[in-house]
Parts: sequence; structure tokens; C-alpha cells
Amino acid sequence: MVRSRTRSAAAGGCAALSLLCAMTGCLDAGGGPTELPGVLEQVRFTVLPPDGVTYVDAERAGELVDEDPERFAFVAGLGTPLLAAADLPENRFGLDPGSADAAVTVGFHDHYGYWVGDFDEDDVVGALEDDGFEEDDGVWRNEEAGVAFQVSADRIAWGDEDFTPARLTEGESLADSPAYGEVTDCLGDVYRADFIQGAETAAVPLYAYGHLADSPEETATVLCVLTDDRATADEAAGLLRETVETYPETYRDAEVTPLSGGDGVKVTVPDTRADQLPGRLLSTDVGLMRTLAQL
Repeated sequence: MVRSRTRSAAAGGCAALSLLCAMTGCLDAGGGPTELPGVLEQVRFTVLPPDGVTYVDAERAGELVDEDPERFAFVAGLGTPLLAAADLPENRFGLDPGSADAAVTVGFHDHYGYWVGDFDEDDVVGALEDDGFEEDDGVWRNEEAGVAFQVSADRIAWGDEDFTPARLTEGESLADSPAYGEVTDCLGDVYRADFIQGAETAAVPLYAYGHLADSPEETATVLCVLTDDRATADEAAGLLRETVETYPETYRDAEVTPLSGGDGVKVTVPDTRADQLPGRLLSTDVGLMRTLAQL
């Protein structure tokens, strides 16, 4: 299901991104700066790609959480460490998840990220000032809080106290990576995607989990695995099928197919029981991930 975006800030961003893609060559998968692969155009690196990227379609995730908060608790915090603290007051730092169209977190350890949406810049800045943040060359910092922000009406970027906006503009874009292009094409119209980058010489250089919801009751997870050659893809497919067959209740009705457009494997796992909640393949039923570690 492809949804239209109605906010003016997002529409303006789409036009700007279209021009940018015409000049630089983005992934040809449609969507704007709030959707895959538009968000990948805004994730950059100078030496090696980040070890991971998490994307959440905040608008769709919000709809699902409203329908069933318990079932979709996995995306209630938009996959961002900014909302992960259990004692975080509502709308701390002036951040309202309801104003976000997309949330992106880059990296598992030295992480940073950004929200794209339609924000009241004055309200956010006022909240930061109330929290003891001070502006320094366009970045709001508070050493005690351990987090820094760059604020505009259509994007709020964040990082640790040493965050620099150069992380958002310098180096290569993930949208120019053929590996990310192949995996993104495989994922389809997901409301959450988690990319995991392998080592430079890994047999699996990149894989990603994507979450799909035709409705709040009909959900599935897709695992898209990119391998370094066809032989490894065949081996991966065999091992993944063996895992699926060994645990039929966990992976009931799962399909293992070749990755279209490159060497790799796609595994689609529907949630067939009420207790199989979205996010389980990243949190509790992690057998497929362990299988990939054997390659």
C-alpha cells in the first residue's frame, strides 16, 4: 500500500529531492524524503557505510499503534533512542512524534539520526532552551544531557554532544550504493526497515528486515539478504529453508525465494498467530539471524 503525503513541507522536500536525484542519480524506487529510498539519500558516510540504519514510516506506524498499541509496540517509539528512556517525560525536548513523517537512526553504537516532518521550530527551540540547551553555530547542545540537535521546520537532526551537521552532508550517500538499492527493492512498501551492514569481506555484505502491514491484523516480516556470489546465495537459501522447516510453528507459511535483481535470498514470514507480534524476528524469534551468522 503506497500512501500519499499531504503535508506541505514533505511535498516541497519531494520536489527538491527529485531535482537532486536528476543530478546525482538516486535509487530508482519512487518515494520522497520520508520514504525508502528517499531517506537513504540523506544518510552519508566518508569511509565505511554505517553498521546499521533503522527507518520508520512514522505516519503509518502511528496509524497502526493507534489501532492496536500492544500489537505494534515495536514501533511506538519510532525505533529511535531519543524516545527509548523509560522515564522520559512526554514531548521532552519539544519533540512530538505526531509531527514526524519519518524517523531515521544511523548506527548501533555511535548513533545519530533525524526526523522528517512538519515541526513548530519555535516550540522546539523554546523547549530546548527550557532544558538548558544553548545554540552553537546552528546546533543546540547540552553537555549534561549528552545530546545535541539541529532544528528546522521540516527536519530535526540529533546526535551526541559532539554531533556535527557535516555528518548529514559530507561523503557518499547510501542511495548511491548498489547493495542498498538491491535490498531496498526487495523490501517493498515497509513501515519499518532495519539494515545491518556486514564487514568488508563478509559473505553477507548487507541484509535487512522489513515490516509489512496490509491491515493491523495482516502483518508479515520480510528478510532480504544480499550475498557476495551465487554460490553463497544458494548456501544461504538452503540454510534458511532448513531453519524454517525445523521450526514450523515459528515460521509457518514462510517463503524462501531468490533475491530479484542480485545474488541473495528473500524470506517472507507472515504472522499466523495472535501472539506473533511484529518485530519478533528482531527480538525473540531470531533464528534466521543466527542462521546467517553461519555463512
